[in-house]
Amino acid sequence: MVSTAPLPSPPPPQVSLADLKALSVLGHGARGVVFDVVPVASSTGEACSGDQHMALKAMSHAAARRKAPAAGGRAPSGDGLRRTWFEHEVLALRHPLLPSLRGVVATDVVVGFAIDRCAGGDLNSLRRSQCGQVFSDTAIRFYAAELVLVLEHLHGISIVYRDL
Repeated sequence: MVSTAPLPSPPPPQVSLADLKALSVLGHGARGVVFDVVPVASSTGEACSGDQHMALKAMSHAAARRKAPAAGGRAPSGDGLRRTWFEHEVLALRHPLLPSLRGVVATDVVVGFAIDRCAGGDLNSLRRSQCGQVFSDTAIRFYAAELVLVLEHLHGISIVYRDL
């Protein structure tokens, strides 16, 4: 019988902030900021080739520890560190339709995940760039099929994750 369990991913390398050059802010989230970054050559300090763009999702340790409010505005639920670790585990999964975790940044102040940068951003930004700000039926079928495949994979390994 062939196992459908995901292959274990090798641990992502530790990345120093000194090894990355931030080019712009891609977005802001509930607990952090996402930057467009490129690796810099350690000896010269010059940026490497432009095809190595990554998205660095960075948050302060305080934000990583912050507990998320429960649904309905009740008292905070869950542990922020647990949620951050869970996000790390999901990003480390290998799947052709998921961005790859390229490295982890950890300093005394900041923790971050360097992942493949998806040029085009999120689906809503991509939709706004379309003629008439709507997707064609063909594009809708394509993106829906990709989302179903990724969700099927994640749910098949007992992961429910909303932050694709």
